[in-house]
Parts: sequence; structure tokens; C-alpha cells
Amino acid sequence: MSLISEVNFKAKNKLSEWRKSTHQFAVECCKMKPTDQQIELFEAIDNNNMVSVRSGHGTGKDAGASIVILKFLVCYPYPKIPCTGPTGHQLRDVLWAEIHKWLRQSIVRDEFVWNNERIYLKAAKEEWFAVARSVNVRGSAEDQAETFAGFHADHLLYVVDESSGVPAPVFGPIEGGMTGINNKVLLIGNMTKRSGYFFDTHFDSVVSPMWKTLHWDSRKSSLVEDKWVQFYIKKYGEKSNVFRIRVMGEPPLEDENYMSVIPFAWAEECIDNEILVAEDEPKYLGVDVARYGDDQSIVIPRRGLQVYPFHEFQNINTIELGGWINHIFNEEDASGIGIDEIGVGAGVTDWLYKKHDQGIVHGINVSNTANDKERFHRLRDELWWSVREKCMKRLFNFPSGEGGEVGKRIVNELSTPRYELVEKKIKVESKKKMRLRNIASPNVAEAILMTEFFALNATTTWPKNPPFNGRSQPENLNPLAWMTA
Repeated sequence: MSLISEVNFKAKNKLSEWRKSTHQFAVECCKMKPTDQQIELFEAIDNNNMVSVRSGHGTGKDAGASIVILKFLVCYPYPKIPCTGPTGHQLRDVLWAEIHKWLRQSIVRDEFVWNNERIYLKAAKEEWFAVARSVNVRGSAEDQAETFAGFHADHLLYVVDESSGVPAPVFGPIEGGMTGINNKVLLIGNMTKRSGYFFDTHFDSVVSPMWKTLHWDSRKSSLVEDKWVQFYIKKYGEKSNVFRIRVMGEPPLEDENYMSVIPFAWAEECIDNEILVAEDEPKYLGVDVARYGDDQSIVIPRRGLQVYPFHEFQNINTIELGGWINHIFNEEDASGIGIDEIGVGAGVTDWLYKKHDQGIVHGINVSNTANDKERFHRLRDELWWSVREKCMKRLFNFPSGEGGEVGKRIVNELSTPRYELVEKKIKVESKKKMRLRNIASPNVAEAILMTEFFALNATTTWPKNPPFNGRSQPENLNPLAWMTA
């Protein structure tokens, strides 16, 4: 007999039924009205030990996983439920918050304690719990394997959120730990790359048959409005990797005919990336100026490799935009501005030149010759490639923003342009060519390029003494050196 049945009479007579039906548990215990896709998950976990769900955005996959976790906590004696994801943000702000939501409205809410790291039964704190453990993606394979090491129980459930971003060594202890009478594993997430353990559970001829796999297309979810789908079609194109990953729930296409400058997974792994930035490093603004119409002008702050949430403006004139840039410059206590001066950006650049001392405003013509003439056609190609290499090494920290929307937009735009080799030089797809693919201008990504200009042109090292305070420095110090990476 479980301790739950002794203390909660509403649940007592339902436990045997709930053990057989996660769907029934969701409705009766947690007051949920599950979608058809969530019901599919509940039936899969009832009848299989290993379930893997690749999904588009907004389908309620974390809500579904939360119900599975709560069902294990409520219905089985002394369960252990280790949960992980590629970032602390994904665990704390998404999955763990979703569990709290459904626990709070359940009929057993008073029997459990929820905190940022654990959910446990009051009567058996050390033996009856779910626990969140983030992965050290920069750690050694041995360190990563420790994420799930040491868990043993008759009733054991492993849950991996955003599984594409979780390193392969994490999954080793899962395969070796499925020895109890009721041991299960649930993998969920967007499939952001064509490799790795999560990909193999769906597409590898040896691994996949061992798993019950589910595929959730956002277009088939009752939780997703068609206007959201149409927005993605209009902005990124129905054949884009962004659409495949975010909407279709499919892995990206990365073949010789589809060469993304920045693979989706590389950019996504930089969201909420824990890096250290010196307090006295200067902050710069990157500005991409849009024409009147649907495009937005973007102002994005950056300090070192830390990128901050962007500001966007639409349908305002040159002077108004210049005024807003000045306001943000002062609010952020920034040290300089990089602005695309081509086309309509020229007027804003000229206005800013008049308002600031020499060396503060940098008008950037991305059609100029690249510094490395042997590898790149133009400066724009070189800037894109510099951002690509930092994403590849997971050096950036991109903000997730409220609901994760800021990070999603940054990742979507960075992963949209393609590149090709022309006369043995790298050439990034122009905005004009992107429009021919019915893809909107990646304004946020282009603003990030403006901040990368400072890194690309840094030529000297930053002396340790005296530190650069962002306002004054020795005469022989290059003010751009702070971004050398």
C-alpha cells in the first residue's frame, strides 16, 4: 500500500485505475483536458518502457511529461524520477514550472512539497521524489555520465527534456539502469540536429526499434493556432529548417544542397549559456535599420560574449530612431554603437555622428572588402562566419527572454541564411535572395553582426592593469580589443 492511499482518501480508491491509465489520472487527479497528442503519449508510456517524442513547438509536450511524472509520484511506492535537460533554464523555467502548475491544481497537492530542485512526498522526503539535474555540457564524458548515475528503484522514471541538446554520455546510465520491475524512460523535445542519441531513437535502424516513437506536428495540435503557423511560413519559409524544427517536429536538412551558415542546434545551445563576463568590459550596441513596412529596426546590446534582449521599432523616421538609439545607449551605459550604414541606415548614422564624440559611432558598410580576402567575398560574409564559429564553440550567451521567445527569435534568424562557395570563397545568402525564398529579413541576426564587427576588428590584447572601465583607457589601448575571443 502506498503512503498516498493512507493520507488522501480522494485518491485512495483510484490508485489501481490510475496505474493502468495515465489518461484517466490526468483527467481525474490533475483536472486536465488532454489533447489527442497528449493522450497518445499517455497510452504509449502505459504500454512501453522506452518512449521518445519528437515535436514541434506549442504542442504541450512539457505538460504531457509533467503528467507522466506526477502519475509516477502519486501511483507507485517509493518512486525515483531523475529529470534533466541541456540547460538549467529548460528545467527550472519550463518543465519544473509546468509540473508545479499541474500539481497545484491536483487533488493530491497537499501531500507533496515542490521546490526548485525536488518534488517529494512529505511523509517520505528522502525516498519518494522527482529531482532536477542539469547537464554540464562543457564537462568531460565521465562528468556528463554522472547526471543519471546511481539511481536504482523498483519504480524508476528517467525524463529528458529537449533531448537533442543533451550529450550522449548522459544516456549511458539509463540503458544500464533499466533493470527494475517498473523502470521507464521518456525523451521529449524539438529535434534540432541530425545526430545524437535522440535522433537515433527515431531514425537509427538498430536503436529505433527498441523505442516507442511519437511524432507531433504542431499543425495537428489543437493547442496551436493556424495564425502562428502562417507567421512561420511567412517569416522563415515552409521549406526552411526553422519551419521543419519548430512546426513540423522534424530534424533539420543539412545536405550538400542546404548549407546553413549556422546550424540550428549550434545557435540553440548558446541560449542561457553560463559564461563569465568581466564587470568592466564595455557594452556595445548593434543596430540594423529597416525601411518603412513590415521590417523592424533592431537595437541589441552586447558585452563581450553576452548578448542581451533586443529592442525593436517599426514605422518610425530617422530622427525618431536615432533618439531611441541614444536613449538605449545612455540607459545601457554603452561605450559604442555599430550600425549598418547602407541604404536607410546612412541617415541614422549621420544623425548619430553629430550627437556623439569621435570613435563612439561606427558606420559599417557590410559590402566592403573582407579583412580575409582569400576566404570571403565581402565583410558581411566574414561577420556571419565569425558569429558561426563562436556558436560552434558555444561561446555566446543568448538570452531566453520571457517564455523563451527572445532566444527562439535569435536562433531562428541566425539559422535561416544559407551559404555557398563561389570562386572558392564563402558567400552568405543575401537578403534579396532570402526574399525570393519568401523569407523575411533576419533583422535581429544582422544587428548581432554589427556587434561582431568590434570583435572582428580587435587587434590588441586587453591589459590586466589598469582595467578598461569602458570610458577611459591608455592611449595605446585599442578600444575594440575587449572582444577578442
